[in-house]
Amino acid sequence: MKRTAIILTTILFMAASAFAGELTLLKRTVFVTPQKYLRYWKNPKAAEPVYNTNSWYPKIKFDVLGPIEAGSKLYVEIDRAGGGPWLKINMQTPVLENDVWETIRPESISSDDEEKLASVETGVFNFRIKLKNALAGTDTVLFSGKFKVNQLTLDQNIPENKGKKEFMVDYDWHLPIGYVWINPEADEEVPYLSTQVCLKGAVEQDKTEAYLFFNGKQISKDPMTTYSTKEVLTSGADEPHHRYSILQFNFSNVRGFNRSSSASDYSQNFFLDKNPGSYEIKIMRGNALARSIGFTVGRDGAIVDNGIAKTARLGGVRMIFPAKISGSLDGAYNAAAWQTDALWSNPLSGFSIQ
Repeated sequence: MKRTAIILTTILFMAASAFAGELTLLKRTVFVTPQKYLRYWKNPKAAEPVYNTNSWYPKIKFDVLGPIEAGSKLYVEIDRAGGGPWLKINMQTPVLENDVWETIRPESISSDDEEKLASVETGVFNFRIKLKNALAGTDTVLFSGKFKVNQLTLDQNIPENKGKKEFMVDYDWHLPIGYVWINPEADEEVPYLSTQVCLKGAVEQDKTEAYLFFNGKQISKDPMTTYSTKEVLTSGADEPHHRYSILQFNFSNVRGFNRSSSASDYSQNFFLDKNPGSYEIKIMRGNALARSIGFTVGRDGAIVDNGIAKTARLGGVRMIFPAKISGSLDGAYNAAAWQTDALWSNPLSGFSIQ
C-alpha cells in the first residue's frame, strides 16, 4: 500500500511538473488579416445582404509556448471601431506541456456565419487575447492591443471593382522593426545567426538578399528563397502595394557559439563569441539597400541586449533593433507609425529611428 502511494505521488508530481511554468504568448507572432466577403449583412438576422458591397472579417493567429492545462480555453474579444463589443472568437486550445511551441488559430466556423458577422467599418479596433480556465476559475488577459483597418480604393478601370472599396490592416508600424537572434531551431549546441524584417510592396525573390558585415567587412550572405517568407499580410484583393512580407534570413555559416561535443568540423564557420565588435545586417532589394540593422557583440561573446524586447515582454529569444528604411520600394507608408502603433499600440520603450 505504501509503495502504491509513493508511485501515485510520483506520477502526480510528474504531471504537475509538466505544467509547472506559465503560458507565454509570443507577441511578435500576433497577426490580423481581413477575410474578404463580396456581400455585407447589416445584421446577422437580416433577410437579405447588401449585394456588391465588400466586407471583411478579422482572421487572427498567434504562437504560444506552453504550458496549457486541461480545462483551458483561449479566445479573442474584438470591439467595434466606434466602441462596444463586436466579436468573441474561440481559438483552438490544445493541452501543452512546458515550453512546447504551438501556433493558435481560430476554431472553424462556417463561411456563411462568418460573412454575417463581417464589417464595413474602418478605424481602430481594440482587442484582447484571453485565457479562461473553468477548473481554476480564472479568466486572464494575456495581451491587449489595437489594430487599424484602412479603406482602399481598388482599380476602377476594372469593371468588377466599380464603386467598391477594399480593406486592409495597417502594418506600417512594423516596417522599421528588425529582429536579431541566435537561432537554436536547427542546432541548439551550435546555433546560427538569424534576422527578420518586414518589407512593403511586391518582393522579387531573386532580387532580395541579406548581407552580414563585421567591422565593415562582409562575412556572410543569405539569398531569399521560398522558405524566407514567414508571413504575407495583405488585403482581400492582394494588390502588390497592399502587401507586407515578413522575411527571415539565416546566416548559416555564422554561429553564436560551439557547445557541441561531436567531431563535426566547424572550421569554416565564423563564431560571434570569438569575435566581439560591430556588426551590420543589410537587406538588398532590387539591387538597392532596403534595410540596415546594427548591433554589437560584447567581450563576453554575446549580442549586446538593448533591453527593448525584454521591456516589451516580447517572449522568446529574439531581440529588437531598429531597421533603417532605405530606398523607395516600400512605396507610400507612415514613417511615424511605430511611435504610437508598434506591437499593436504597445509602443516600444527605448526604440528610436535615426
